Amino acid sequence: MQPLQTLPGPATGWRLARAGAVKRQRSWKTKTFEPPKYSLAAGASCLGYAHVFAWRSSKSRALRIDSRVLATATGVATAVEEAVEEGTVAVKRPQLRLQRDDAGNIQKLTVTTPLFYANGSPHMGSAYPAIAADVMARYGKLQQAEVHYVTGMDEHGEKIAQTAADAEKTPQELVDGIAEEFQDLWELLDVQPDHFARTTPDKHKEIVHEMWQRCLDNGDIYKKDYTGWYCVGCEAYLDDDEMLEGHVCKIHQKECTLRSEENYFFRLSKYWDDLRKHLEENPDFILPSSRRSQVLVWLEEDNKRDFSISRASTSWGIPVPGDDSQVIYVWFDALLGYLSSLLRPEDPATLDTVLERGWPADVHVIGKDIMRFHTMYWPAMLMSAKLPLPKHICTHGFLTKDGMKMGKSLGNVVEPVPLVKEFGADAVRFFFGSCLSFGLDGDFSYETFIKRVNSSLANELGNLVHRILTLLRKNLPEPTSPTDLVESPSEFDDHPVRVAATKAPATVATCYEQVDIPKAVATALEIASVANVRMNEVEPWAKLKKTTSAEDKNLAIRELLVMAEGVRICAVLLSPVTPGLSANIFAEFGLEPEGQLSWERTKWSWDVMPGLVGPKPKPLFQRIDLEPWQGK
Repeated sequence: MQPLQTLPGPATGWRLARAGAVKRQRSWKTKTFEPPKYSLAAGASCLGYAHVFAWRSSKSRALRIDSRVLATATGVATAVEEAVEEGTVAVKRPQLRLQRDDAGNIQKLTVTTPLFYANGSPHMGSAYPAIAADVMARYGKLQQAEVHYVTGMDEHGEKIAQTAADAEKTPQELVDGIAEEFQDLWELLDVQPDHFARTTPDKHKEIVHEMWQRCLDNGDIYKKDYTGWYCVGCEAYLDDDEMLEGHVCKIHQKECTLRSEENYFFRLSKYWDDLRKHLEENPDFILPSSRRSQVLVWLEEDNKRDFSISRASTSWGIPVPGDDSQVIYVWFDALLGYLSSLLRPEDPATLDTVLERGWPADVHVIGKDIMRFHTMYWPAMLMSAKLPLPKHICTHGFLTKDGMKMGKSLGNVVEPVPLVKEFGADAVRFFFGSCLSFGLDGDFSYETFIKRVNSSLANELGNLVHRILTLLRKNLPEPTSPTDLVESPSEFDDHPVRVAATKAPATVATCYEQVDIPKAVATALEIASVANVRMNEVEPWAKLKKTTSAEDKNLAIRELLVMAEGVRICAVLLSPVTPGLSANIFAEFGLEPEGQLSWERTKWSWDVMPGLVGPKPKPLFQRIDLEPWQGK
């Protein structure tokens, strides 16, 4: 995938997206998929235009897949994936099905990230879903919903035992240290989970044992000999379509090992039809909906199978009840962290208590590489245990470097701690939350990152705030509402900034609830864009000179006050993505701290902002010097 290109602005972005989509639509052949010469996602997704255009356009050509040509799961999955990445198929973004009151207000939101594998320090590939989930959680809190945001670690398995041995540590010592690193990173990134789940505590083990027993009692666990190609990195036996020639794992680029073991198996095949039915009856279960097509191919009758849920090759795990020679498979164990994370310290560790505490989850945020576990194994396990399924599985693409998935095992990661310490949490959250189209792959480069942050946060928003504060603090004798300067507030009804700021909240809310963070941010920043245009049209600095008339000065002041109100609303709308920057804007305007924000504050207000009077302001967001980072 090519590096994402920085776009000059929305209009140019739309032209590039439309031209690119048309070019690729013309290049499709009926039964063959020709590799593209360039990527719409790469060229336009820095503002989310690739998927915004595809989502909006009623003229997008539907992708037709001939099953005779694409006969394997790999072929169909790859074709669908590439088509979505290229923008030739509409990325459908239905609104999340969230619990609401009679007035339509969100009442509850439970969102989870994957439980990250604890065999090494966190990297940007693990921070990415944590940022996205945090954005969703903060939006839910703005809406006054009861929010439970879970992230955490998957701490068992052969790979962790090997890593610990190499480091001359016990597995528990290793995972305890990694847990501290994850939680330190979340603090740096301003990621605020309500619960940091771990799979080594006793309460989690009790939940795993009860789940095992329920599945066993339902006739869904049995023991048999098995031989297959095992990838330690994936902690899984791989199918042929998951390996390259020579039995090399596609993800970890390492040769798999042929193993023969006697393991316990889960009767996944028993739930094959139930899984297909659930996906067909709930088309928004897997998001973006293009990935649902991949799972339906996996669920074709010819692919029916069971899966191993124990290992005899390692002792680092939860023992199988009644059989200490085996430990429970790390994925069976880890997926249950979504349940045990809901328990409070005083709660008994039972599945019934988990239900009382709010299961099912509303949204699982996961990477596309672990879809099979979350969209097939996990729902079948829940069905076996007579537990409700999560409402949505939201899958994101890979963060790539040199065209390959970013990951510890490949040694090609962008380290998040230095990135945050160098550029700040808001810049990192902004880029990874809103400049990469969620659901598609995105390639990181320092040049793209810096240009995008400078363009939106430093220039468009930061410079606007600085200009407003500089002019008002120099010329406004006391805090004033713009309505004090006109005969009737109706004079502002058609003001472009007020129109933009009044329309934006409904659109932004819809985008957040469609996990369309790029479009949510672009819509919020459109307020700042309109205000900047208005600033250049009115030229308030010229009207505030000593030689100008009182009428001109009055016009300049009220224009600046209206712009300030637009910026205030923009700050609320952006606060799930850039909480620190939004809090700083509120502080500069003399308003309440970020913790008191709510969606009610997105309504237009004529209230006085005391911070518009005071000393000369400092720049809100400093531009980043690109030169030292070019080529890195």
